[in-house]
Amino acid sequence: MRLLRVLDVNLNRLDESLKLIEDITRFHLENRILLSQIRSIRKDFLKFKRLLPMKKIISARQSSHDLGRKARFDSISKKNTDAVILSNLSRAKESARIIEEMLKNLDVRLSSKTKEIRFQIYDFEKNIVSHFQRKFDPSLYAIIDEKYLRFSEISKVVSSLVNNSTTMIQLRVNKLSDRNFLRYADRIKRALSKKNVKFIINNRLDIALACNADGVHVGQEDIPLAQTRRILGDTFIIGVSTHNLKEAKRAEALGADYLGVGSIYPTKTKPEARICGLSTLKSICRSVEIPVIGIGGINDKNYRAVLRAGASGIAVASFLFEGNLTQRIRLLTRN
Repeated sequence: MRLLRVLDVNLNRLDESLKLIEDITRFHLENRILLSQIRSIRKDFLKFKRLLPMKKIISARQSSHDLGRKARFDSISKKNTDAVILSNLSRAKESARIIEEMLKNLDVRLSSKTKEIRFQIYDFEKNIVSHFQRKFDPSLYAIIDEKYLRFSEISKVVSSLVNNSTTMIQLRVNKLSDRNFLRYADRIKRALSKKNVKFIINNRLDIALACNADGVHVGQEDIPLAQTRRILGDTFIIGVSTHNLKEAKRAEALGADYLGVGSIYPTKTKPEARICGLSTLKSICRSVEIPVIGIGGINDKNYRAVLRAGASGIAVASFLFEGNLTQRIRLLTRN
């Protein structure tokens, strides 16, 4: 009887945890891949339950005087939705292990099936943590080009960006030595410590790894996306420059986390860049599900048009750094 009670409570905990995770994945994260994974785990679990003598197990339930019935029993405060998912994954793993051990005395075959479910939960947990590490807000993406770099001022520049609603910072360097590139990258990364702003390195995977950046941005002629992901792993954000719908769809299919679409307008930073314009931006935004960031010639006069075209954010370089930085950020973030 007591063995059945242990089975009952842990079957309930596992069922409840998996359903909660599925609903948060569906309605909060809105991630199709993760939703498919957690639904597959729940489907296997429900099939497994049908193999158990559930009427007998439920009949053994004594919830009316269960010592764990009180509201404060086994309760842990959760700060946010991410913490809720992770804590429920922990509950699910614990319950799956307990069910597996209890069933070893009743049915080794069913115990093995529980083990399979437990390892599916482990795999999903890794995927969800990778997803959390790659979460970002693309609203205002500042690009620090090497021509705007002054080592003695970089911390002050980063502070101005962070304190005035910048959500992502990219460091773009082409001519500096690798050593100096890394010095700047390390300084920016340190300045962003404990800040909820993602740090992206343009093109250079080695620099991104060396300074522990949050991600990289690659162009159409850089290291291919598949190889970039293989080198950096699942926790790095990878953005891809695209200029047309075909490139955008291909990048999304290969696993890009966001697209940089442009140049929307002529730009001082890259005067040779080809102009794709708002029409291409609109087409791409309607056709992909990952965030799209408009880039190229964006300023306080045209940024709203970029956002109206469907972009999740704007990437800005020359407009920010060829004037009063704080004032120009505010011009781009006013309602």
